[in-house]
Amino acid sequence: MAATKSFIYKICVVGDGGVGKTSMVLRYCENTFKENYIMTIGSNFSTKQVDLDEYPNFLIKLQLWDLAGQKHFSFVRPPFYRGSSATIYTFDLTRRSSFQNILNWKSEVEKVIGDGKPSILVGNKIDLADQGQREVGTGDGEALKEELNSIAYLETSAKENVYIEPIFKDLTRAILEKTKKI
Repeated sequence: MAATKSFIYKICVVGDGGVGKTSMVLRYCENTFKENYIMTIGSNFSTKQVDLDEYPNFLIKLQLWDLAGQKHFSFVRPPFYRGSSATIYTFDLTRRSSFQNILNWKSEVEKVIGDGKPSILVGNKIDLADQGQREVGTGDGEALKEELNSIAYLETSAKENVYIEPIFKDLTRAILEKTKKI
C-alpha cells in the first residue's frame, strides 16, 4: 500500500453579499441549509476533508474562507486572500448585478494572490431561477467562465444540494494538477 500524502489547501469563496456563499459552504461542510442567515461580518472559516476516489492515498483538507461580500467590508478582505490556492467566484442567478460584479471580485483577489490560481465560477440559486426568477442565462455564465479562465461554470442550489460537492472536488483536482501533486 502506498504512503498517504497530506495536503491542506486554502480556498476563498467570494461574491456579493446575499449570493449564497455561506449556504454553499455550510451545505458542503455540514450538509445543512438555513432559510435565514445573518450577514457575514469579515469572514467565516470552515474545514472539510475531500475524498477523491482516484487518489485514495491522498489526505486532503480544505480551509474554506467565506468572505463578507458587502462593499463596506472591502478593506478587511485582502489579508484573507493571502496564501489562497484557489477561488470560488459566486453570483446569484436571480440578481444580474451580482453577476456583473464578478470581474471586480477577480481584480480584488488577484491584486493579492496574482493570476493563474485555479478558480471556478458558480451561479447559485438555480432553484429560484427555475421558478422564473432567472436574470443570468447559462450562456452568460459560460462566457464569463472563459473570460475568467475558470476551470468550470456550475449552476447550483445550496438549498436543494444541487452540484455543491462538484464545486469543491473539481477545484481540488485543479489545485492538485496546478501544483503538480498528481
